[in-house]
Amino acid sequence: MPPGEHPCNRKIGAMNSVIRGCVFLMALTGWTEPAFARSYLNCLTKKVVIVDTPRGSTSSSVEEQLGFWIDEAAKTVVLADGTPLTVHRFDDRWISAARGDMSYELERQNGNLTYASSTMKDGAATITIGSGRCEIAAGPTR
Repeated sequence: MPPGEHPCNRKIGAMNSVIRGCVFLMALTGWTEPAFARSYLNCLTKKVVIVDTPRGSTSSSVEEQLGFWIDEAAKTVVLADGTPLTVHRFDDRWISAARGDMSYELERQNGNLTYASSTMKDGAATITIGSGRCEIAAGPTR
């Protein structure tokens, strides 16, 4: 050992090399990930539609299958039929998007989807609400 050099200096130098290697691998992983970042979500939901008119109210309930293409790299959401949604929030926890009067909220940690809309036409209010669970699936064939 050269004079004035402490034995810990070699260990610190080795640790720095390991840390640089880990940082490089993390950067490489982050760089290559977007190539595989497009996924399809298949969602089984329960939809309720309430129509309120001056003559009275009606409601109906139906199971509905919804599909979404999620592009992580571009931070976009597209319905299965190709209709793009306007994204309001896109992070690791939530995706919020809308199309027209319909708004969608996806909790990414557990796959829960909620959606709702409200419209008024000729004195009749139509309220649509739905919720369900989404899972990653193979996309629909064209």
